[in-house]
Amino acid sequence: MPELPQTCTELLARMVGFNTVVAYHSGIEEAERKLAEYLAEIARAWGFAVRELPIEGACHNLLIEHRVVDDAPWLVFDAHMDTVGVEGMTIDPFAATIREGRLYGRGSCDTKGTGAAMLWALREYAKSNDQPNNIALLCSVGEEHVQTGARAFVAEHLAMLDWRPAGVVVGEPTQMDVLAATGGFVRWKMTTYGKACHSSKPDQGHNAIYDMAYLIIAIEQDYIRKITSTHPLVGRGSAAITVIKGGKQVNVIPADATITFDRRLMPGEEGAVEMQKVMAIAEAVAASRPGMRVEHHQFESAPPMATVDDGRFAERAAMAIRSTGVSSRITGEPFTTNGNHFAAAGIPTIVTGPGDIAQAHLPDEWIALDELDRGVAGYLAIMQS
Repeated sequence: MPELPQTCTELLARMVGFNTVVAYHSGIEEAERKLAEYLAEIARAWGFAVRELPIEGACHNLLIEHRVVDDAPWLVFDAHMDTVGVEGMTIDPFAATIREGRLYGRGSCDTKGTGAAMLWALREYAKSNDQPNNIALLCSVGEEHVQTGARAFVAEHLAMLDWRPAGVVVGEPTQMDVLAATGGFVRWKMTTYGKACHSSKPDQGHNAIYDMAYLIIAIEQDYIRKITSTHPLVGRGSAAITVIKGGKQVNVIPADATITFDRRLMPGEEGAVEMQKVMAIAEAVAASRPGMRVEHHQFESAPPMATVDDGRFAERAAMAIRSTGVSSRITGEPFTTNGNHFAAAGIPTIVTGPGDIAQAHLPDEWIALDELDRGVAGYLAIMQS
């Protein structure tokens, strides 16, 4: 049994000390496992029930439960254990150095800070006389890639439980503002195929880069410029071609070229519908160029997070946070979080947490310790609301 942390700051420092760079970037299988084992030991020592929720091909989700009474509502607090990579960091990513009121390290802000604040708030909640809700803390995996843990929880793990969440609070650094809606995405790759030949005789081949150039111009002019979707909290829909690859060497006509396309969705938009619009443009371009062939592949998507209860859960959460003396706006963001998947399952969901997204993923990522304290207070207030 590890020595139990005596403060939330100490808990966060120990969490930052685990290398949990998402497997997609690090190549480390089940990168979150050691941290999950540590948190499970801490939770059991504090008297909480612990479950390991298996995920094929990934580390398990960790579920920490505090059941007050069987018929009380269940609130789920979700914080992902994985982080982005550490390349180019200007500090020791796992040292959890504290100076000038800040704790530095990879994940300190995004989002081990929210996880530490949630677990510490649960510790305080379990000792209090005001416990109107059953509470579960979901320490999820793989968020920094495609939200692996949240997808598995909704698709598989909910059916394993003898309760269903009345609401989900997703931890991300929002400075304790409450995100009631966020954007989704659909993204995939498009490849044009031609025929390779020596560049001294280009007429014997078919240049896939030329085809891709026409396709890019058509997508930009006929689709991206015409996006008009808006949402009062989230902002505007958008799209971009973010990666392009093609050609093998200087004297060979390229036989293929590939782009990655990223469409950001507003609540109310469907990824499949937008994808079909782009595919129709690609089909028209190919029909206009003899010998051109386009393939669509490697699809990824996440639905937008919209309110499913007319915003009542968000209003109650913001009121609870304000009761601690912290300003909390109800707003939205265009990025995607685990919350998108919980909301898509029909569960009232918000996103809120200590820290500022501006400090996430930085070469010297940090969280202010007074902000961490506000996170504990805010989460505790939501638990007691």
